[in-house]
Amino acid sequence: MTAEDPAVVALSSMLAAAHAAVYATATAGGVLAPLGAAAGPARELARVAHNDHRTLRDSLVAALRARGATPPAALAAYRLPVEPAGVAGSLDLLARVEDRSAVAAHDAVGVLTGADRELAVDALVAMTLRGQRARLAAGTPPGSAVPALPGS
Repeated sequence: MTAEDPAVVALSSMLAAAHAAVYATATAGGVLAPLGAAAGPARELARVAHNDHRTLRDSLVAALRARGATPPAALAAYRLPVEPAGVAGSLDLLARVEDRSAVAAHDAVGVLTGADRELAVDALVAMTLRGQRARLAAGTPPGSAVPALPGS
């Protein structure tokens, strides 16, 4: 398959978002780690998100390799959409990262088929739920999510 193959492009886009999400969730977790018991629920959200994005990243790498494509590598660092200062900032970062990742997954769903499409749909659902959990934990209205679905 060539790089112009729509499935490779979609999977690569999801992988790029997963790389960024792994970085961002680790950053949020690092900010939350020294904050004690009060940050426990937020720290757990960051831990789950980090593990889920790492698992997705590995699945996307495997899917791309199965198509004969070279998976895009992670960058050394990423520009975060918000500074994760304290619990509120970390939860905001987690929600935004899930929104951005969900957009890539949504776009991929329309292109992929079979097991790759199932992977994208499952990822989209999980990202949406994690983003809303982060918003609820922060006391942010759930309606503030960046819509991944057109017309939302």
